[in-house]
Amino acid sequence: MLVSILVPVYNTAPYLDRCMDSLLNQTYSDLEVVVINDGSTDNSFEKLLAYQKKDTRVHVFSYSNSGISKTRNRALAKAKGDLILFVDSDDYIEPDMLEVMVNALKKRNLDLVQCNFVMDFGPVPFFRRATGNKTFTNLEALHALVAEKYLNNYPWGKLYKKELFEGITFPENMKGFEDTCTIFKTIANAKRVGTIPERFYHYEQRMGSLTNCMSLTTVYGMRRAYQYQEEYLKKRFPNEKFSFDQAQYNTDMVLIYTLIVFSRRKDDPKFVGAKIDWSKLNFSPVMKAAYEAWLKLAELKLGDSIVEMDEDTRQILENPPANLDWNKLLDEAARKIKPDFEKITPEDIAQIRGLANAAESGLHFSDDQNSADQKPIGQMHSQTVSSDENQTSQSRQEDMDQGNLQPVLQPENE
Repeated sequence: MLVSILVPVYNTAPYLDRCMDSLLNQTYSDLEVVVINDGSTDNSFEKLLAYQKKDTRVHVFSYSNSGISKTRNRALAKAKGDLILFVDSDDYIEPDMLEVMVNALKKRNLDLVQCNFVMDFGPVPFFRRATGNKTFTNLEALHALVAEKYLNNYPWGKLYKKELFEGITFPENMKGFEDTCTIFKTIANAKRVGTIPERFYHYEQRMGSLTNCMSLTTVYGMRRAYQYQEEYLKKRFPNEKFSFDQAQYNTDMVLIYTLIVFSRRKDDPKFVGAKIDWSKLNFSPVMKAAYEAWLKLAELKLGDSIVEMDEDTRQILENPPANLDWNKLLDEAARKIKPDFEKITPEDIAQIRGLANAAESGLHFSDDQNSADQKPIGQMHSQTVSSDENQTSQSRQEDMDQGNLQPVLQPENE
């Protein structure tokens, strides 16, 4: 059976030799390597052409930069094999990976088989708990995936029958977690899904990668991806009940982690927690205590304002769109919470100062004195200044002089 190994490439020249050599030196030789160069600006493309020249199994295609989803979709369209394997160009695989996985797929009559992986932090590997030899129906596999047991949403580390991708493409309008919106559909299309215990895939962890430099926009995209999974599965399998509480918990913890590590108070970050059924989680008291402790730490660093927002903003963050624009969202939130100070005139300022001075001096105006022939201050019908307000003229004057009357949010571009 011909295996199509699909490799998206963008500016990974320092890692390409290791990756390509690991693919071409497989003990299973009935393979093709379909490489899509996504507009690299380093010498990745030149390296790929050299590999294509010396090995006829390598097929290189180059396009202007279009993003990871478009690149993977292009690779799928070019694949000629019966089986599909994704490998990221900064990762690499063990020499016998294909041989073992193809044999497992054949002997156990599987449509999809997943191996385990090693997270490589430079010279230091990190071994996550490995799954054994397990076999699932598609519904059993989906429940395991949603519970984040045994199976994951990564496209790599899995060998698929090509027909599982019929009618399925990676979403090209998302930035981050597009895999979470895609791979579960191949599991739904399968009849039998299996795992093997070997750690064949090496997942390179490098600075600047998505998982090492998270933004709130990205992580709210993670929430949206899981919500998409839930909505899709409810429609496709209406008689099944899938519990996404573990995924929601993990997403919230990543959000809080992002607040603690990457966010700054001046960016006015916002957090809206998911509605988690804690009874559905293992070790629920411990997990809930950790959740609350982390959130308290985020509030200590960034202030209570991280959970304060208007209802529209709260609803958007509870159900974020696929193309969430964080800066635009904050700008709109700022406009909703600030009064219309832009219309204040110099005469208004003088009038406010006079009222403030009068209030401080203990003078009181009757309704007749604050008569209708006075112009409404700054056209602000929703706010008035009365003699009963306990504000000092000094603080009001400082606010006027420094231009601090309106709250201004200044989010930094992501």
